[in-house]
Amino acid sequence: MSQPAKVGVFLCQGGRQAADSLEFKQLRWTADAAAGGLVFELPQTCQAEGAAAIARLTQEHELEAVVVGACPLLKNPGQLSGALRQAGLDPDMALVLDLCQKPASQAAGTCQVAPGAQAALSQALCSQVFRHPLACESRQVATRVLVLGDGLAALLAVRGLAQAGYPVSLLTPGKRLAPPVPLLGTEAAEMAAALASEVEGLAGVDLLRQAELLSLSGGAGDFRAQVRDRGGELHELKLGAVIMAQGPPLAQNRAGLGLPESERVVSLSQFLTMLAAPEHLQKRFGGRPLRVGLLVGLARQADPLSMRAACLAAQRVAVDPEARAVLFTGNAKVAGSGLEALTQQVRGQGVIMVKFSAGGLKAQETEGGVEITWDEEVLGSSLSQEFDLLVVDETPAPDAAYWRLARRLGLAPGRDGYLQPDQVAALPVQSRRGGVLLVGPARGQGEPERWQDEVAEALLETRGLLQRGEVRLEAGRVQVDRKRCAICLTCVRVCPRGAMGRLDRRPVYNPLVCTACGTCAAECPMEAIQLVGLEDERFSAEIGAAAGRVGDLGQAGERSLMVFLCANSAAQAFRAARLAGSEPPPGARLVEVPCAGKLDPDMVLEAFRRGFDGVLVLSCFPDACHSLTGSTWAGYRTGHLQNLLSEAGLEPERLVSAGVAPSQAREVMRLMAQAQEAVAALGPSPLKVGAQVRELLGRYTLEVDETYAIIA
Repeated sequence: MSQPAKVGVFLCQGGRQAADSLEFKQLRWTADAAAGGLVFELPQTCQAEGAAAIARLTQEHELEAVVVGACPLLKNPGQLSGALRQAGLDPDMALVLDLCQKPASQAAGTCQVAPGAQAALSQALCSQVFRHPLACESRQVATRVLVLGDGLAALLAVRGLAQAGYPVSLLTPGKRLAPPVPLLGTEAAEMAAALASEVEGLAGVDLLRQAELLSLSGGAGDFRAQVRDRGGELHELKLGAVIMAQGPPLAQNRAGLGLPESERVVSLSQFLTMLAAPEHLQKRFGGRPLRVGLLVGLARQADPLSMRAACLAAQRVAVDPEARAVLFTGNAKVAGSGLEALTQQVRGQGVIMVKFSAGGLKAQETEGGVEITWDEEVLGSSLSQEFDLLVVDETPAPDAAYWRLARRLGLAPGRDGYLQPDQVAALPVQSRRGGVLLVGPARGQGEPERWQDEVAEALLETRGLLQRGEVRLEAGRVQVDRKRCAICLTCVRVCPRGAMGRLDRRPVYNPLVCTACGTCAAECPMEAIQLVGLEDERFSAEIGAAAGRVGDLGQAGERSLMVFLCANSAAQAFRAARLAGSEPPPGARLVEVPCAGKLDPDMVLEAFRRGFDGVLVLSCFPDACHSLTGSTWAGYRTGHLQNLLSEAGLEPERLVSAGVAPSQAREVMRLMAQAQEAVAALGPSPLKVGAQVRELLGRYTLEVDETYAIIA
């Protein structure tokens, strides 16, 4: 382990003399005790001169970390980060603490030390003890990229990668590089055909038609893929990344229609193919005017692509004035470019649109065709019409082969049938396995314009991941104690980005995709995993500093609520609230965690043991978690801990969790106040008196070394 970083503390006087405030002196004493004399007082750090002074003193004293205590006007990034960067220093080395209250008016002129500032400074200085600079190292990574799929999205990805200088292997499920996709229209088909011809002549592109991916091991930058081509020959590929552009098979979206398999019911793709060969339609229906009912979004809401294709198909039918085209839809999806105008246009050309959201549709076969019955909402009555042909849109229906392919990629189709996780942070192209990117049909139906944007994003991610075959990154962020490790591989299963893998049956992490969320460390049953700088001991020390000691400015009596803030959501919202002038409730103490997934049960229990009356956990919303599943795991632990508290005789209501977005500045303060009121209604924790007694006796009790030597 490297030596702790050299830390300096800068305290903003807020436009006043230090001697004017006892509270400010106590901040200075706290800093002196922890920082070993590297404490500096500056008049106003929120001004450009103050920021420049911090950068100058940091450089002169060769500091490796900086703690700045100021008011909310000083924020990083801002003037401070600019001054540090101008001095050739890393802006991330500065930790800005909100220790002062802004003056109520400009006439007041000076800032006041905020309640709980001494505890906050003590917490920050405790955390700096665990700050160890990590060494950077260069790592060689594979640059070949495997693209799975065919059609427009896959070919766009192959061309972009080849133009960027990356070797590419394209694995297609069929013989054709650009099979027909009627829903995309003629323009997209022509573009795909041109791309297919271009890709076949590109250098560095290896085409594997009708091939099968058998396995994908390793991780981003060092994947090992085994592929079997159509001749049965096996290929071993060393890959840096994988781009998945193959979507699931599609099935007719007609559940609940009440009709068996019939030639009178076809999919939208099949009908578009029929329209491309009108002579077959005339032969099948005897040349009489066609009566077509198009059902869009019957069992599952349709996407804009299906809506556009259905409108265009109905428009072609309506060209014949004696034909009839009726478009049944629940909610018309018109989010695509020009789609709303298209729906209005086809209605003007004679296409009838019927909304069937109330009551649904019923269908039955007749001698002349298929009869549709529906409840007309406006008229308040039941209507029916007979059609020669029913056309239904399509919905993803992953079959056994697609599930098998997904598992080999380390993924699984979601409830919608696609591989894209139902998480905001995964958009637009991230999957649950680092280094495996999703574009086009693999992540959902879309229009060609959107697919081009997705491919561009995937290429950007690939370049950032692989660069030119050599990447420079921090090493040793995740430490695994091999003596404690039980090889249960819980860390591999819970890692939200697939950063944990196996080497000789032991877990190892991939720094290329690890986000240091800490979920693996919190879930490890043997506590064999620690994140450097984010060890369990650090948070234990922070909680102890937040609790204070008996007689320390009354802090021990104020320890009513411990708040754990997710750095990706609640912590940002809290800083915005403080900048707007909002104050946290008195007695609330804050501990920031890198992700709610890092919240170890021991941290919550430590807060109660230290005498806090209640604990509030503020994380991302479950479907908007920055680490994909950190909030979910935190929710599991919170529920388990509430059961434990109940069994121990404490009210489970003393532990509360909630989701907060980074923009919800008012909400984070409201949740704190609400939790404070709930804790106050429950009364002091039964553990508070015991905590105070232990602290009081601790001043007069010698610490005993608990390590023993056994002498034979």
